[in-house]
Amino acid sequence: MQKSTRVTFTAFILLMMSLQGCLSLSDSSDADSGKQEYSGFENHNPDAYACFMHDGWERCYITHIPESVTGDSLAPLIVELHGWGASAFETRNHTELTDFADSVGAIVVHPEGILVSNSTIDLGGNDESWNAGYCCADAVEFQIDDVDYLREVIDQTIDAFPVDENRIYLTGWSNGCMMAQRMALQASDIIAAVACTSGYLSILDDEGYTPVPIMEIHGFIDENQQYSNNVGWGILDEERRNLESMQSGAIENLYDWAEFNECQGATPDRNQPGAIYSIQGFTNCAEGTEVALITVHGGGHNLYVNDVCTPDIIWNCFGNQGLYDTNQLEWDFLSRFSKEVESN
Repeated sequence: MQKSTRVTFTAFILLMMSLQGCLSLSDSSDADSGKQEYSGFENHNPDAYACFMHDGWERCYITHIPESVTGDSLAPLIVELHGWGASAFETRNHTELTDFADSVGAIVVHPEGILVSNSTIDLGGNDESWNAGYCCADAVEFQIDDVDYLREVIDQTIDAFPVDENRIYLTGWSNGCMMAQRMALQASDIIAAVACTSGYLSILDDEGYTPVPIMEIHGFIDENQQYSNNVGWGILDEERRNLESMQSGAIENLYDWAEFNECQGATPDRNQPGAIYSIQGFTNCAEGTEVALITVHGGGHNLYVNDVCTPDIIWNCFGNQGLYDTNQLEWDFLSRFSKEVESN
């Protein structure tokens, strides 16, 4: 009877120890699963400007950090440039790139162009713009060095956040697309790739250039940056009354970049027809780069999902109504490329 009691008591102790171990393990598991995933930047305010003086002008930008990015990350950086007359906040809401970036773990920076109060120029004064070459507005009139400004924005972002310096990408719309391409040409040492919409390269000074992958998306019925050429702008804008400006068009832009990137072949070797858009491009280019043009058959100047209509301007302001995802098209191109850069 005593032996039976000892066996029973021993079994009871073992059972309790076993249960205690299970409970402890369960508690630990529950605690782990209940932990909130902090990015390490939970105090960062995506609506707060970071500002600094550049060439006597106050310049500002906003930064979006996905929750998945931690201090140990090496996140790609996408710099998105607004169009002429728009702003960083308007563009963030229009393109919704930050929502897309959350899904791929990319940091997004929206810099502000230049706005000169009480500007007296005939076309585009008192509107934000970029000096992309022959366009646009105050930025050109006052010879703003936006290439150096954007270099500084990128440097500050690298210093503040865990950016993969081999994956710095630029995108933008209209004047922003033009500026993104100028950055590719004149800051090619730091830019891994560019994919943008509704704008052409508007400067040909390629001193020090090394090949950068370029993709431009353009609407065939774009009423602002015409698909065929920009002769109409030469009538309105004094800065564009030159042969280089007025000859620019989607096909011309494709071939310009093919020449800069030393692509092989007299005609594109990539031809993908489609009902909504088609893709042409050169894939055999120097240093593993490519050049591509996506032509949206029924597309106007606004190729994003959201409309950007304003009551005082009549134009084809309607978006693509969800027929395709512009951010995904751009990311599919950008994310294929990286470059080895020397760390500061």
